[in-house]
Amino acid sequence: MNSEASQPDADGLMLRALELAARGEGAVEPNPMVGAIVLDERGMIVGEGWHQSYGGPHAEVHALRAAGEKSRGGTLIVTLEPCCHQGKTPPCTEGVIQAGIRQVIVGMRDPFPAVAGKGVERLRAAGIEVEVGMREGEARELNRPFTTLVELNRPYVHAKWAMTWDGKTASRSGSSKWISNEESRGVVHDLRRRMDGILVGIGTVREDDPLLTARPAGTRSLLRIVLDPMASMRSDVQLLRTPEMGPVMVVTGAG
Repeated sequence: MNSEASQPDADGLMLRALELAARGEGAVEPNPMVGAIVLDERGMIVGEGWHQSYGGPHAEVHALRAAGEKSRGGTLIVTLEPCCHQGKTPPCTEGVIQAGIRQVIVGMRDPFPAVAGKGVERLRAAGIEVEVGMREGEARELNRPFTTLVELNRPYVHAKWAMTWDGKTASRSGSSKWISNEESRGVVHDLRRRMDGILVGIGTVREDDPLLTARPAGTRSLLRIVLDPMASMRSDVQLLRTPEMGPVMVVTGAG
């Protein structure tokens, strides 16, 4: 993207890069969402990019391609430390160096062990000025699922329930059907489209016979998980009659 407007400040540009990064939500996981902006020597925006799909080019690659030769002597603003290892794509640090970038401003260091500060070291060793930590809080919040997986070795979990003002989730007789409304259910399905799986207990399956799908479906294939210690789930439930809507995992007790 070319811009003839006056140069925004670096802080504002990092916010823009975070907005770009968020466009990858639901399509890049388990990789992190990343956004990047390239400025030319005059400080004008000459390239933007974001990580668009898992296994595809990273944000820096898209931004540098958009900038072309205008990136030489310029600045790269990127929400996450550029990678320095060969994964599904080549290391971004080498692309940054070859593009002739003079300065890199990074939102947060990448906690992934193969990077974890090494990307910054590689850039500095090549004579590039690197600043780390701009809008770091926002960058970490954007990729909380990724950092939770890498740093804590566990999934990032959302708990969802509908509850009345006085703390009830159902009537005593079980006759009430909806506590939530159409708008809140729309929010839930939007959340589901970004998840890897949905987990319920066998009681929910007995009472509600749910599909545990996102409607309309997103780009991800949801794993539908049921905690069923006694393996008591009926064979005629919707989960088992709709294999085309996604895989089902039933977790039982050891016996």
